[in-house]
Amino acid sequence: MAAPPFVILLLAEDETDRRRVGDLLPEGHAEIHWATGAASAVAAVGEHPHDAVLVDAALGDAATVRALLEEDPRAQVILLGDPSGTEAVAAARAAGAADHLPKADLDADTLARALRYAADHRRSVERLEHGALHDALTGLPNRRLFLDRLEQSLRRARRRGGGSGAAVLFLDLDRFKVVNDSLGHQAGDELLQAAALRLDAAVRPGDTVARIGGDEFTVLLEDVTDAREATVVAERVLATLADPFTIAGRELFVSGSIGIALGGPDVDPEELIRDADVAMYRAKAAGKAQHAVFDAQMHRRVLARLDLETDLRRAIDEETLRVLFQPIFRTTTREITAFEALCRWEVEPSDFFGMAEETGLIVPLGRFVLFEAARRAAEWGVCVSVNVSARQLADPGFTSSVEAALAASGARAEHLRLEVTESAMTQDPEGARRTLIDLRNAHGVTAHLDDFGTGESSLRFLHRFPGDALKIDRGLVIDMLTDPGSHEIVKAIVGLAHNLGMEVVGEGVETAEHLEKLQVLGCELAQGFFLVPPLSAEAAADLLHSGRPAAGTNPAGPLNPVS
Repeated sequence: MAAPPFVILLLAEDETDRRRVGDLLPEGHAEIHWATGAASAVAAVGEHPHDAVLVDAALGDAATVRALLEEDPRAQVILLGDPSGTEAVAAARAAGAADHLPKADLDADTLARALRYAADHRRSVERLEHGALHDALTGLPNRRLFLDRLEQSLRRARRRGGGSGAAVLFLDLDRFKVVNDSLGHQAGDELLQAAALRLDAAVRPGDTVARIGGDEFTVLLEDVTDAREATVVAERVLATLADPFTIAGRELFVSGSIGIALGGPDVDPEELIRDADVAMYRAKAAGKAQHAVFDAQMHRRVLARLDLETDLRRAIDEETLRVLFQPIFRTTTREITAFEALCRWEVEPSDFFGMAEETGLIVPLGRFVLFEAARRAAEWGVCVSVNVSARQLADPGFTSSVEAALAASGARAEHLRLEVTESAMTQDPEGARRTLIDLRNAHGVTAHLDDFGTGESSLRFLHRFPGDALKIDRGLVIDMLTDPGSHEIVKAIVGLAHNLGMEVVGEGVETAEHLEKLQVLGCELAQGFFLVPPLSAEAAADLLHSGRPAAGTNPAGPLNPVS
């Protein structure tokens, strides 16, 4: 049986009005819902869309019309009243009522025409809004529509009471970037479409799945009272993603990380989405195909991280960061051959370097250190090394920053050296290699491969690394006295580097035994706290020119200044 063409809500106290409206419409022509009060009418339009809302003018004051439209902005409110209430009708029309039908002149044709116009207008608006409220690729609701439905859900929860609320699941596909980069954007789009279908099938009837950007999806679970209900849905979603996808003729496995946030009726919708996003990052950090429930401690950590980011940004702008310099010695002569520039702040380096890399602050931070290192290299006439991250190498302005640092300081190019970690090289090997080759060929700026021995693809790209030395990871140097395996790895690295025409720097020299072992293995250069710890620029200059270490250090024998 076909559905009736109109779904109508009638707000009227008198049953006579309900019978009259019903008598004016052909049988089966409309589905009529009846409300006798403004509150129940508002609840009805929130629960179910209506083609038109017929309101007795005696009940349809401006406040009622506004309440109905706030609950459903697309509602077509039609007043039923007599001309005697012209002022009230005018106020209601000003509040958003679409039409006014005097009861005295109401007939079947007039009512049908008004309902048809209201329904056509609503459906036209809905068609236009669908494009603005849905993701073009997957057809799912977008962020704007998701937020609107979340707000409506929380309003309904306030009316119901009883402690229920809503839950938001924030999902990020774990390996989407790999698929997109290796198989192309078309394959990535196919994967998103396939994932959207699975997500929509995995949730409960009445729940909303949305794509809010990239490979990020959200799920709205209504009328939720505890985390257990939400985690059950999250586990079902993860399970449905576990089966392989067939994309571009290939079988792919793509998991997801899900953050869960629960909120009562009075929670801010944007905050609920944000909290679920925060929890998602906790789930991703715990490993693939995980879910995590947001708690207050996560929020405190996020706020602390935001404060740290703000403080670091200010420190970079105001140049209140410190740059220390740790000397690098030739193991046989104790001659200082170079210094490594190390940025220090009021917090531990491990607490802010990762954040700087993620946020992009590493670019201005690295530029500050680069200029300071070049200035000291020019002042001392000795090589100064600067650590360079993956984000810096990928920055289009990095080469210009190096050139500007050399020009501003007057340092010789061979006195500015870049230290690049294995991890930075492996993120974009060819791009990083081209940048380093261009700097070497155009300016004579050399490079060292830092923290060697910890990466996964060292041997694959080592012979193509455009540098003249590598630095053995400090952990390997420290452990080689007690761990035979580490000793053999260090020995092999030294031999490999020499076969490739490279020098070797041993980091982490903390005892005389470390230094002696590196000498025996043929490692030419060394640095570490046993030799000299990182120094201020002034102390480094004194050491460089006098050969006397700073007070409190424990040098391995006499130190020779650079002549």
